[in-house]
Amino acid sequence: MNKQRIQLTLDCDVVASAKEKYPSVSNRVNELLSMDLYGSDEKDELVKRLHELKLEEKSVTKRICELEKEEVKIHENGANVQSIMDWILAVYSRNGVIGLDKVKKECNRKGVSFDEIKQILDSEEIAYVNFA
Repeated sequence: MNKQRIQLTLDCDVVASAKEKYPSVSNRVNELLSMDLYGSDEKDELVKRLHELKLEEKSVTKRICELEKEEVKIHENGANVQSIMDWILAVYSRNGVIGLDKVKKECNRKGVSFDEIKQILDSEEIAYVNFA
């Protein structure tokens, strides 16, 4: 870095106090001027970046919450499917057949896709009728 000798007009008491506190008054004045000229720009950029990061954090946190809700729904749906299948197997073992009207009503009550349950019935070859 190029240095140049310049003349500044300062208060005598400020210079005297500075000489007692700092080994090199010139270096300290240079540091302070650099901070004043360049430091505020850097600070503004850092504050702006921090604000952006906080917004990003909120967005990421929101998405994590959405994914956790979806996981809970998937887990609940799996439990509800199992619950409906347990009920169907109990009715089927007693009657040898299950009514799709009752299955559809149970699916609606538990919030499970009727088509998904019907596919399971078909794949497991469980006998069903439209109305029982």
